[in-house]
Amino acid sequence: GMDVLLLPRLAFKVVIILLQVLFLLYGLYAAYDIRLYPIKDFGYIIHEFDPWFNYRATEYLAEHGLYRFLHWFDYETWYPLGRPIGTTIYPGMQVTAVAIWEAMKKIGEFKVESPSFLLALRPLISYLKSTGWRWLPAIKQSYEFTPMSVNDICCMIPPWFGSYASLFTGLLAYEISRSVNAGVATTLIMAVIPAHLMRSVGGEFDNEAVAVTAICSTFWLWVLSVRTPKHWPVSFLAGLSYFYMVAAWGGYIFVINMIGLHAALLVGLGRFNSGVYKAYSIFYIVGTAGALQVPVVGMQPLRSVEQLGPLLVFLGFQVLAFCDWQRRRSSMGAFEFAIFRIKVMALLVGATVLVCAALYPTGYFGPISSRIRGLFVKHTKTGNPLVDSVAEHQPASPSMYASYLNLPLDYVLLGGLVSLWKRNNGFWLLCLYGFIAQHFSGKMSRLVLICGPVVSVACGIWVGFLVDQLVEPFLLLLGKKGYTAESEAPKTEKTEKTEKSEKSDKNEKKGTKAKKAAKKSTTAVDIDWTLEEYEEDRRPGGANQILRLLQGYVYKAIPEENIATYREIRTMMDNNYTLILSRAAASVVLLLYVIYGSSLSVKVPTFLSHCDQVARSLSNPQVVFMSRDKRGNSFIVDDYLKGYQWIDENTPKDARVMAWWDYGYQITGIAKRTSIADGNTWNHEHIATLGRTLTSSEKKAHNAIRHLADYVLVWAGGGGDDLAKSPHLARIGNSVFPDHCGDDDPKCNKFSFYSDYSPTPMMARSLLYKLCQHRVSPGVRVNENLFKEVHTTKHGLMRIYQVMNVSEESREWVKNNRVCDAPGSWYCVGQYPPALDKLISKRKNFAQIEDFNRAGGKSAYTKLIEKELHGAASHNDL
Repeated sequence: GMDVLLLPRLAFKVVIILLQVLFLLYGLYAAYDIRLYPIKDFGYIIHEFDPWFNYRATEYLAEHGLYRFLHWFDYETWYPLGRPIGTTIYPGMQVTAVAIWEAMKKIGEFKVESPSFLLALRPLISYLKSTGWRWLPAIKQSYEFTPMSVNDICCMIPPWFGSYASLFTGLLAYEISRSVNAGVATTLIMAVIPAHLMRSVGGEFDNEAVAVTAICSTFWLWVLSVRTPKHWPVSFLAGLSYFYMVAAWGGYIFVINMIGLHAALLVGLGRFNSGVYKAYSIFYIVGTAGALQVPVVGMQPLRSVEQLGPLLVFLGFQVLAFCDWQRRRSSMGAFEFAIFRIKVMALLVGATVLVCAALYPTGYFGPISSRIRGLFVKHTKTGNPLVDSVAEHQPASPSMYASYLNLPLDYVLLGGLVSLWKRNNGFWLLCLYGFIAQHFSGKMSRLVLICGPVVSVACGIWVGFLVDQLVEPFLLLLGKKGYTAESEAPKTEKTEKTEKSEKSDKNEKKGTKAKKAAKKSTTAVDIDWTLEEYEEDRRPGGANQILRLLQGYVYKAIPEENIATYREIRTMMDNNYTLILSRAAASVVLLLYVIYGSSLSVKVPTFLSHCDQVARSLSNPQVVFMSRDKRGNSFIVDDYLKGYQWIDENTPKDARVMAWWDYGYQITGIAKRTSIADGNTWNHEHIATLGRTLTSSEKKAHNAIRHLADYVLVWAGGGGDDLAKSPHLARIGNSVFPDHCGDDDPKCNKFSFYSDYSPTPMMARSLLYKLCQHRVSPGVRVNENLFKEVHTTKHGLMRIYQVMNVSEESREWVKNNRVCDAPGSWYCVGQYPPALDKLISKRKNFAQIEDFNRAGGKSAYTKLIEKELHGAASHNDL
């Protein structure tokens, strides 16, 4: 009778597989499409500030090649000092873009006609569109492929990688749950979840756009490599994926620590075996060897405190493997082996302590960076006014989780509970990931983006579990083998009562069910264990044996009748025809209820339109943006873009443009001129000098500026313009020049607005106020003998002034006086012109709260923040 059902069963399976494939493709396309709003609205334009730097570096790499790129000292930024780009950039993203660019040139132009089966989907797609489905492709008759420019590739990398990240997250979910439906569901969620949109809309050419993909692929390959003891060769790929992650983003520290922790956890759970040993060792060696090749990383994987953990796990693994080899060689008993391992481990710990003690005084271990430290220390202000002024370093609020994780967050625990049933190695990575992502994003709001994958996986596993339950009765009706008590391992009298009954779940049969000859362990309860897929043998004398003992006692405690009843019910559910039919009917009813009746029928569309809103709100490139006129018609404001382009067209090529540090990347990227500082905050003293100069009185400012710049640029016109930011500028200036506002006023309250928005006397005198308000506020005029207005954009959002009486002497001096670290080297640092010596000598070296590594007085601002923090602490103690 089984053969009759063969065809219907195959047909049913084919339909399901087709649906899975379609939904997977839909997820991948949706991930791409939802990120295209900025491209559709504004064209191929790079966003915000940092992506302009990344883009400019990509152009340099495309033009000059990798060697020159890694030995590039850039004198157009941080004038007059310059910045060594090669040793301070994570080059992964630039290399990716240029590789795509080269590949596209090799392929050349061609045209493809759409195959008929694709065209056959057209009516379906237009029907779905009419019922309100979003992000569906329009299928054209033919597709033309033309190589793209570097600029366009940089704009498109985030949408492309959005699809890849969704795919790898789906694969990770499959690896943890072994359910294809869970994998597909996860791909669909990850495609649109706002936490993943955060840094990856078109034009947002930022490290995270590529890094999220690398995080997901590395975790997926790692979990796959420890699936069973035979999967270890995959770890070589995991190592390469990690190398790419390191090259792409500084957040690689999170990945290596997660995998190190997971490997250590597997040991604690008694899951260490030759497979896990090979997997982690290969992963660590390949990954670290790769990481050492990235100039900005250098020797950190072996020196920095935050990466010592994974290194110690690696050493521990070598010792454990040595112990195992000894056990097999001299066939030790459990007790003997336990003692032997403790001895060897004690030796390792002793040796490690000695080595660390010997190295510590030499300064071998690098300091913990202030941002990393901020992830563990309980405070929001770091005492560095510069870091404090950047919004994304603030902690995440509950409303932020609600907005960026939204609906899937509600189902995370359910997904976790489902995977608790099959506690495979991947499940423990999910737990670790969830815990760590929650901790870190709570400290630094920008890191909410690492919560995206874990929330998608957990929610996807729950959805996949439900779908599997709904489909199962239909498969049973069509003759799939159901659960029978016999499908468990062959029983012996002794083990009948302690058999792990719940382990006969359908997916477990793929694992290594074969009984391995295991030495009899000398314990009271002997259980005839069936090996799990991730086990190699019954390991004596360790965590594995302790856990087995405990489980044995637990199963002993369950009365035999209960286990028998459980088995009877399971067998009946899967083999009694009437019951299966009623299950199938229940599936249909439940499905209809979810689609039409339950709260989900409202929640899901709401979630999707929320994702759509977020994608649209993120699509503002900042250099151009949408605005509405009085009649409510939207129009594009391109003042910033046009202003930078004006500089490019109307000033000498070697002109130096002074502006607040936010705009440095845009000055070098769009206007193609030398900037004084930019968003890379590596030199606090230099930025403070800039802040002090712009917030000084006109004449005092001009005395300094004429030695540094030919033009000064301000963002004006209200809103978040330079006037709104100016108290920050003054405060940052004051942290290095204590005479600026005086030590009695560390927060620079002298420089601010009164409650009626009129400026304090110090602000009214300042250069920045006059440049922003020149001829706007009544009676405010810039001294035209010092600064001459040369351009104001259409809506007055950007104003450009020429510096009069520029010192040519200082300009020449800077060009001819660079200090190289070795004769003929590429690494030559520019110097301040002698005319500024008097100003530079006033600087107090700035020490951050957590910089216990550097001498230098603490500024009044730092002291004040410390006082506030300690004050707060003592209040809490009461």
